[in-house]
Amino acid sequence: MLEQLKNSISDIQSVGSIELQVDANGTTTIHWLILSKRKQVLVIEKSGTLTDGIDKLTTCIPASIPVVLSLSGKGVLHKKVQQQGDNKEKLFDYVFPNARISEYVVQYQLCSNNSFYVSVVRKDQVERLVNELSEQGYSVLSLSLGAFAIGPLLKAVPFSDNSLQAGRHQLSIDAGIPSEYSFTQTEDLSVLDIAGEQLPSMLLVPYAMAFQYMVKGIEKMEVVYPLFQQLQETYKEKRVFKTLSVGGLVFFFSVLVINTIAYSLLAEKNNRLSSEYGSAQNITVSNKKGREEFDRKESFLSQAGWLSPAAISYYTDRIASSLPDDIQLTSLSVYPFNEQKSRKDKKEIFESNSIVVKGTSSKPTDINRWTKELNSYTWVTQIKVQDYSFDHKTNTGSFSLHISISNELE
Repeated sequence: MLEQLKNSISDIQSVGSIELQVDANGTTTIHWLILSKRKQVLVIEKSGTLTDGIDKLTTCIPASIPVVLSLSGKGVLHKKVQQQGDNKEKLFDYVFPNARISEYVVQYQLCSNNSFYVSVVRKDQVERLVNELSEQGYSVLSLSLGAFAIGPLLKAVPFSDNSLQAGRHQLSIDAGIPSEYSFTQTEDLSVLDIAGEQLPSMLLVPYAMAFQYMVKGIEKMEVVYPLFQQLQETYKEKRVFKTLSVGGLVFFFSVLVINTIAYSLLAEKNNRLSSEYGSAQNITVSNKKGREEFDRKESFLSQAGWLSPAAISYYTDRIASSLPDDIQLTSLSVYPFNEQKSRKDKKEIFESNSIVVKGTSSKPTDINRWTKELNSYTWVTQIKVQDYSFDHKTNTGSFSLHISISNELE
């Protein structure tokens, strides 16, 4: 039954695809994207390029999404050989005649005229890469070498003269399959139209890797290595465990709700009598505490500057009236709560001379113009951009501004 459950939930709705290109000097360029399935339509959620290390991937691809890998460049060898016999493993001897195949991870790409492209990489390099990603919480499902994963997409990819340039990958196509391959130093920056999806050519390989895991019935182009079979099984088992855990939590929560209702009904009468008995005394104590609390809050608000409504209204009115049409505010905090200082001093502390404004805009230039206009007010002493991020999915940037004020009206 566990195996049946594991197979029934094996469909992947989103996958992260990562292509690592290693130059001769050891510099690594990472092209990545997230491909999701929406009502049987594949959509690129996010995409991009990293040059500052694999440890930055978690800022791009959530660790909850399984990932597939592609590796090119330094450490990866591709050689075209003619098959002799039915044993593909013997093809490795044409690449490294005196090496042991157990020390390498191998991939085979069928070409025309009964030939194969044999791609190899050292096993310790692959295991080191998988371990780095696993330590960041990723579930790695497969690895492909070079750009041969593009094969299933060739009917949808526009190319001419039997030649296709995908970023730094150069392929010659014969009878609908790759016949020659090279990894070049120059990168093609053109944009490809794939079934209506505009895709930069350097993202074609990660797109192809994700595509073959999102579409059933496609023969996957990936390395032959038992480690990835184990990782796939582990990922499926994690999903089974998550499903069973959620079901168990729902069951126990239902039991808890039933017990709570029963207890509430039995205890209702007793609570009502107890409440009536102590109501008179509680009212007296409550009034006293309420007065003390009122005095404390009044003193606090006075010290924080909140009892100056005219100034506060003036600041917020000027900020709102200067807002450009293309910027939308999501929040405006006058004298914001300072969580760090409050935790340090173990009491509530507000920034009495500050205003924090948050909002969204499709153009960073609008934010810059607005900031300059706010700086022109005499009561504004300084403006800092606390945060800015841009979502390619919604074509919207989110920002947060910290405005320091002098507490003086113009």
